[in-house]
Amino acid sequence: MAVNRQRPAGRPPKGEAALDVARIVEAAWALVDEVGLAGLSTRTLAAALQVKSPALYWHVRNKEELFGLMMEHLLLDTLVGASSAFDWKAWLKEVVRRQRHLLLSHRDSGLIASLAPPSERLRSQVFDQMVAPLLEGGVSPTVASAAAGGMASFVLGWVIYEQRSETRAFMETYHDPDTAFELLLEAFVNGIADMAARPDDGTARRGS
Repeated sequence: MAVNRQRPAGRPPKGEAALDVARIVEAAWALVDEVGLAGLSTRTLAAALQVKSPALYWHVRNKEELFGLMMEHLLLDTLVGASSAFDWKAWLKEVVRRQRHLLLSHRDSGLIASLAPPSERLRSQVFDQMVAPLLEGGVSPTVASAAAGGMASFVLGWVIYEQRSETRAFMETYHDPDTAFELLLEAFVNGIADMAARPDDGTARRGS
């Protein structure tokens, strides 16, 4: 992915191994999977990429920006190949399942997501792609936006619980996490559909 903004310092020297954001993100996830979030730093990442720190800083200014890029790429992967032939309800369920699956495939991803500032691409591309099928299906912009944001919060909270051994054990005391996730996903999407079908799109206040 090309980086548009200028970097004031740290341009990689000629002859150094080719480096881009996609390669940095891939190496960062590999490092987290191996040693956990606590072992990820710009120093350890530069070592894993076999480059010097200035080359890394040319593409990623700090750890927070790195977290944002890691989440941006992961969430874009959940949208690749999602069938546009589905109605919006089936499409949303498929994407949410992919998000959970991909997050759970990486160690500490829930914690990283909670620390990641939204990248510009996440704002302008990922969120728009999440909302578009709902809008095409006749859901109002207000409900579609709230649905996309709500689903993201649901998945993130669920994954954080699943990735901590103590909270996952607590969940398993009461229910199978996979079964419970599917039940809540179904309820969430049905609720959005019910709201979208109301004459006022579910956005008007109602008196008691």
